[in-house]
Amino acid sequence: MTSPVPMAPLIISAVPTPFDDDLRIDRDAFVELLERLPDDHADVLVAGTTGEFPALERAERDQLVDLAVDVLGPDRVVAHVGAGSLYEAHRLAEHATSSGVRRVALLTPYYLPADDRQVVEHAHSFAAAHPELQVFPYLFPDRTGVEVGAATFRALMEPVNVAGAKLSGRANDDFATFAGLIRPDQALYTGDDSRLPVIRADGGAGVVSGCFAAAPELMLRHRDDQVEIRRIVGLLGPSIARQKLALRLASGRPWRSRMSLPVITTDVTGEIAALVEQAHRLG
Repeated sequence: MTSPVPMAPLIISAVPTPFDDDLRIDRDAFVELLERLPDDHADVLVAGTTGEFPALERAERDQLVDLAVDVLGPDRVVAHVGAGSLYEAHRLAEHATSSGVRRVALLTPYYLPADDRQVVEHAHSFAAAHPELQVFPYLFPDRTGVEVGAATFRALMEPVNVAGAKLSGRANDDFATFAGLIRPDQALYTGDDSRLPVIRADGGAGVVSGCFAAAPELMLRHRDDQVEIRRIVGLLGPSIARQKLALRLASGRPWRSRMSLPVITTDVTGEIAALVEQAHRLG
């Protein structure tokens, strides 16, 4: 038996992972970030793409999940358990379960090529091994190289404990098609922050937002304003470097990255500084 799917939150914050100047996880910065999230919009996705999961050890991913559970409670946490192998994904899921987490996101296979059959088997075998979890397949063809068509998506969604899916990058080109293929008890999320004002009208449950944690006050103030949301998102994303710059300016903490990221120009730095100041006035 699976737990009933709860009311889908409009915003799930894909939280970045803070590193200090020695590139170790900055626990205090992470807790501070989580505590800053508005109570009504405090659901988080931990150790996802925005969280630089490829640069994290398994123990570090477990640590981030535990910190999020300690601060927000297990019902507010979605653990990303996608990994280079199902073996690793199972270990991450086991720890998330032991921490009380009941929602997990599972990235499709990546790096090595995978055909449709392998993509479906990957998700189905994971879901079967963890019937206590609500599983959200995570499609990001721009990063994984795995393209999922309508027939494969329909098959991915078949297990009873697959509670929905997250679409990022080019996968959003098929959002309308995929929205028509899910069950009534499933929730379809986009990773495209700019769709926040229209996502419910488009048949989606909400946005898994990489930008929200950097400017929650601004995004909530303008969540129904397509022009303003596009301005904020255009400045902050999709860019971990820009989001971490905003967090560094707002908190005074290092907010370093382990992964190689593009250099931010002086002009953009100034615009982000102005955005942070605007958010500070709202806060």
